[in-house]
Amino acid sequence: MKSIRVFLVVLLVAIVTLANFAAAVRGYLGSMDEAERLFNKRLLQQVDLLDYLLPARYQEYLQRPAPEIFPALQKSEQSGSSPQIADLQFQWVSSDGKLLARSAAMPDEIITDLKTGYQFVNFNHYRWHVLVAAAANNSGWYLLAERDDQRYRLAESMILQAVSPMVIAIPLIGFVIWWVLGIGLKPITTLAKEFHAREATDLRPIEQQDMPNELIQLAQSANELLRRLESSFIREQRFSADAAHELRTPIAALNIHCENLLHEINPAPESAYNLQQGIKRMRYLVEQILLLNKTSPDHFMSQFMPVNLTALTKQVAVSASEALGEKSLNIEFEGNECWVEGDTAALETLINNLLGNAIKYTPPNGQIILHTWLRDDEVILEVMDNGPGIPMEQRNRVFDRFYRLHGDRHDSGTPGCGLGLSIVKQVVDLHQAHIRLTDSSFPSGLLVVVTFAANKKRENNL
Repeated sequence: MKSIRVFLVVLLVAIVTLANFAAAVRGYLGSMDEAERLFNKRLLQQVDLLDYLLPARYQEYLQRPAPEIFPALQKSEQSGSSPQIADLQFQWVSSDGKLLARSAAMPDEIITDLKTGYQFVNFNHYRWHVLVAAAANNSGWYLLAERDDQRYRLAESMILQAVSPMVIAIPLIGFVIWWVLGIGLKPITTLAKEFHAREATDLRPIEQQDMPNELIQLAQSANELLRRLESSFIREQRFSADAAHELRTPIAALNIHCENLLHEINPAPESAYNLQQGIKRMRYLVEQILLLNKTSPDHFMSQFMPVNLTALTKQVAVSASEALGEKSLNIEFEGNECWVEGDTAALETLINNLLGNAIKYTPPNGQIILHTWLRDDEVILEVMDNGPGIPMEQRNRVFDRFYRLHGDRHDSGTPGCGLGLSIVKQVVDLHQAHIRLTDSSFPSGLLVVVTFAANKKRENNL
């Protein structure tokens, strides 16, 4: 069972139900014994009533040839399916064994031996509880009989009336336990909500003021974990900064030496040009790895602010003018002013990578189109080209790190490391946006659609 609250409610209700059941069984057995004593006492009271009415007429009844027939001492009364009063029948027998009188339901034969005490006797298709008692003034014997089934039904109906509230109360007890446990477990819910509301970069320790003792140990362990995570992130940030310096500097030096070599050797061998391309590819790979690390959700420490996505897109397009001119690419921009909540540097990296991919894979004299649209509560960024595009079955995999179509030997011959779209996907996830790859409106090519939530306050002020 995954829910502590449900587990405790089920367990406590089961314990309460078991305790109630045990108490009900014990009470039932005790009540049945007590009811038995009360019914027997009632029989003795009827003996006193008969002693008051019959002994004075003992001689009169001895002279009669047939027993006198009386109505029942008490006739059963029904309430629903259970009797309220049980049938009470009797026989009056003389000292020499002659039946002097009886109630209507009793047979003409004496129903049992004349031995003082309680007995069980079967007649008239029922089992009867019989009391044999001596009559006053040596006037014979009384045999008082009460149907055993009516006695038990009457006793059970009274006991069930007492037990029923216990059974009915179980759902109410379950609700009360659920409510009380909800109050008791509220600190856990509050702690969970606090963790859920935190940003990935919020590693502040948990406040332990007014926290229940049971949660203090958990909070202390969580704080220790947060402290270790923060230390780990700081170390990795330092590594990124150190790596940027330690890797960029020698690569820049290698690139300068390679260019000097190309100028000194004329004509330069093909291997020197291959070396230059390899250095450029190494520099690009290092930059992409550092960008990937910088935009990772676990290491992203920036605070979001309103960003003019339209102006930022135009700025990136202008900065790429040299690369566009080298391939004689035609670029168009269309759209209205759109604002999003985000990090300017990360969004610039996203646009740079998308536009950079379009420039790389679009053939000379090709076409690239940039759009920024505001549609209801969403901002749409579109980058479209007429390059080779990406096959449908490969579009989900291109976001994997170091994955390139056809491996390192892309059909276009364009060098790359397979990290550009991985970085784009990380920036998209950081901004809780969505990215979709689809077919371009050109005969060939790719359309990349990134959907952001619009900055409503800023849009309303425009």
